[in-house]
Amino acid sequence: MKIKDLMITEVRSVKPDASISEVADTLFRHRFHGMPVVEDGKVIGIITEDDFFLKNYDDLFLPAYIKFIRENKVAENVPAEIKDKIKRLLESKATDIMTKDCLTISPDTDVSEMMDIIKKTKFTTFPVTYDDKRLVGIVTLADILGTVKKG
Repeated sequence: MKIKDLMITEVRSVKPDASISEVADTLFRHRFHGMPVVEDGKVIGIITEDDFFLKNYDDLFLPAYIKFIRENKVAENVPAEIKDKIKRLLESKATDIMTKDCLTISPDTDVSEMMDIIKKTKFTTFPVTYDDKRLVGIVTLADILGTVKKG
């Protein structure tokens, strides 16, 4: 079986300048594990759930942290240097947290080959593209497991 036989072709993607809050809302509202970042129809990166946790703080969820800062006006009484960092965080875009040069998979790839890639990389969500990185679908480990369950 080929990836084109089980990929999802109606893919939700985001533009590089999408706000972190917008991306988080789409991911979690639709229960996606990852979403491609697309510019001019081509995949330039991917954002996964893990990208929303601040590096070195496994329990600090970025969208909740941003909301806390906005609602509590944390930046009002801090030094200018910290104010600048908070401002940059509040203005963060998809391009700031995405994984650039993400692994993509061809529609003609055999499912067994994708399973090998999953075992090696531990990634479970792959934009499906042609050689020119043009987005044509998305496939996840859950899509493959769904075919096993049906069979």
